[in-house]
Amino acid sequence: MAYALESICLFSSLNNEQLKKLRQMSSIVKFNEGNIIFYEGDSPSYLYFLLEGLVKIYKYDNKDSITILDYYYTQALIGEAAVLGQIPHSATAECDTNSTVLVVEYKKFAKEFLHNPQISTQIIMHLVEKIKSLQGSSLPRTSMQKVAKLVHENSEIFKKLKKYKIAAILNMTPETFSRNLKTLKKEGIISYGSGFFDILDSDKLLRKFENCH
Repeated sequence: MAYALESICLFSSLNNEQLKKLRQMSSIVKFNEGNIIFYEGDSPSYLYFLLEGLVKIYKYDNKDSITILDYYYTQALIGEAAVLGQIPHSATAECDTNSTVLVVEYKKFAKEFLHNPQISTQIIMHLVEKIKSLQGSSLPRTSMQKVAKLVHENSEIFKKLKKYKIAAILNMTPETFSRNLKTLKKEGIISYGSGFFDILDSDKLLRKFENCH
């Protein structure tokens, strides 16, 4: 398998024999931009773990307009609530960039691994973090707070995605995103250019997120 399963946080506690079993029920799938991983209403059969790329989750309203619910990027479970609850997927997952996904047969995974307290706890904590994120997203935030939070939590994404993609993740215009990024650079908090992105002052960055004026 092209990716080392033990390097994935969810599976880091598995021993060699367990990793061997996991490889037998898993595959690495390359998706192109625009490919659908699953549709709203599909019956869940697989666990999807995003290894590389960007995936958007959306629904259609009664006017056939898309409402984007969330974005997922590198090292994220996608659609796990449906598969764990064995209910149809409540939204569609589409690759917004070329993406690499670990696909695991759920029934085999459940039989072999869900009795493992370490794996179960990791999944529970992952769901808790998602709930916290959803709760946090409902709080009013300035555009600067949104940008600073993403830089603090996942600066690697700024090296991999185009600015307009990151702006879409944050639900802001590319112009607003660029303006905030330039402010952080001007204040000596970050440095970026062609092929690099660095955090220079983590304390100032954190203050930007926690108490932005």
